[in-house]
Amino acid sequence: MDLVGLLMLPLAAIITATWIIIAAARGREPTFRSPFLLAYALAILLMQPWHIGSWQEAGMALVMLAMSAIPIAGGCVAGGIPAVLTVSLVRKLAHTPYS
Repeated sequence: MDLVGLLMLPLAAIITATWIIIAAARGREPTFRSPFLLAYALAILLMQPWHIGSWQEAGMALVMLAMSAIPIAGGCVAGGIPAVLTVSLVRKLAHTPYS
């Protein structure tokens, strides 16, 4: 696994958890699409595609870009599950009447 994959797994988890909590606080339905695309855009920036000097490097960058979707998706799931559980617990506790 390359360095971008190692960096993006926890970063995608943090982005997803933050996105879900903010979306729930605003009263919107949280989704995984926007944090995934944001983390994927950060992965593109970390790969620095503007330094590509040959067709071989361009091909390797495209393969790395395609393969980086796996750790980003894993990070989104790893960050999303605790965030969704936290949001659902807070909503459930907010609707529970006090005795």
